[in-house]
Amino acid sequence: MVALQCRRRITCGPGGSKSPGFAKLHPESSVPCRGIARRLAVGLIGSAILFASLAVPARAQDEEDDEAVEVSAAQAKPFRLYRWQEDYSYLANKRQRDAWEQIKYIPLPGLPGSWLSLGGEARYRLDGYSPYLFGIGKSGFDWASNQERLLLDFDLHIGQVFRTFVQFDTSHEGGRPVQRAYDQSAPDLRQGFVDVVLPMAGGNFMVRSGREELYLGDSRWLSVRDPTNIRRSFDGFLAEYNDRMLTLRAFAAHPVNILPGSFDDATLNSEYFRGGYAAVRSPFGIPMAVDAYVYGRQQASVTYARGTAAEDRWSGGARIASSVRGFELIGEATYQWGSFGSAAISAYGAFGDVGYRFAPRDFLRRKVTPKLGVRAHYASGDDNLNSGAFHNFTGAYPAASVISEMSLLSVSNATNIQPYAQMLIAPGLVLGANWNFVRKVAVADSVYGPIGTLITAKGSKALDVAQIGQVDMTWEANRFLQLHALYAHIYAGQYIRDAGGRSFDYYRLQAMWRW
Repeated sequence: MVALQCRRRITCGPGGSKSPGFAKLHPESSVPCRGIARRLAVGLIGSAILFASLAVPARAQDEEDDEAVEVSAAQAKPFRLYRWQEDYSYLANKRQRDAWEQIKYIPLPGLPGSWLSLGGEARYRLDGYSPYLFGIGKSGFDWASNQERLLLDFDLHIGQVFRTFVQFDTSHEGGRPVQRAYDQSAPDLRQGFVDVVLPMAGGNFMVRSGREELYLGDSRWLSVRDPTNIRRSFDGFLAEYNDRMLTLRAFAAHPVNILPGSFDDATLNSEYFRGGYAAVRSPFGIPMAVDAYVYGRQQASVTYARGTAAEDRWSGGARIASSVRGFELIGEATYQWGSFGSAAISAYGAFGDVGYRFAPRDFLRRKVTPKLGVRAHYASGDDNLNSGAFHNFTGAYPAASVISEMSLLSVSNATNIQPYAQMLIAPGLVLGANWNFVRKVAVADSVYGPIGTLITAKGSKALDVAQIGQVDMTWEANRFLQLHALYAHIYAGQYIRDAGGRSFDYYRLQAMWRW
């Protein structure tokens, strides 16, 4: 028997016979997708390999041309995931700016050292499932979702002290049987904050207030939720000290509740996020970055396998990242405490990624850099649903892809190991392949699917959840255009089969234009 239950009340998700709060799904509203787009995804990956090896001009070999390429690359700053992190002040002293550079750096008359920068993003994305979520629940049939979003941002700097950043978005999605709140909205304010920066000895101190994407650091349990159409933002404040070696951040904020109308998004006061985050670069001259944090997420209502209650969950942990002689290492461990209803939280989770990047090699007139590695993740589960101790680990706002890119298995009560291979083909093409083994940790607890769902196979003692084989491609076709394709086959494990599920296919196609 399988039960899919609502885990959070503010978002929509697939529901089953024991989820009366979810809207009924209508198979006739789905987009026909069996086979066609899946073959298109695989074909796009293969075509990109051939095109990149034959069509992109070969890299210049003489020293003079190499020097010119390096100068150009130094001037052409890459786009960032968080667009407010981009800094175009380097264009101030450029004598002749092209049309794009003229909108990235607009000097303000009469205000030396002040400028306005304009930017944006247009993205199309297709996600297909055959069938969705192992075929479990009312949404467990073949369908595809078409997503379009537009982001526009305005970044105003007044000298070195004052800065304001405003970003608007509009998003549309079609084909999903049940519409999620964070995929579709009329034009709205996604970010709007003010920074005041005060120089200090060796660094600076910044206070930010307003609506913002709350970037704290590179922790695996904190994410902007970029794969969805509408990114996560918060209303609150952030204080930050920053120098060459150290960054300290303290914050307090409420998430933004996304509503479908124009400029109607409001503060979600039933949820509260606060804490501190520190990042140290090259401590004692050691080539590594070290992050440490303590933060708490408070929610009025959350649902787990043991039931629904209010939760105040605190997380304390650390992350290290290092790269030495081709070896690349990321490790993170977190302990959680607090309360869920009358139960005391005591949970722990960890993530690791170890890889080796080989020296670049010449292949078909391209510079090719192979990388081999393995990722792993562990999150404790609730081993006794009636005890006074609650051992289920969950990230505060984790990336949906912690376990896999299909984003249908969440971090709670799960462990996985994922050997992978990557091929970086200059300029701008990355090919990847991996195999992923996913298991439950605690027998008594459920498998946690997308936000809002639990997959429960009553009476099952099985721990095997799934194996996932995946190939993917990301191609920076030029500075402005990125193309992405992914295909995965998900083999249902014994626990999923006990829940009435079966194996399925997932594919994704995405085109993104940034300026």
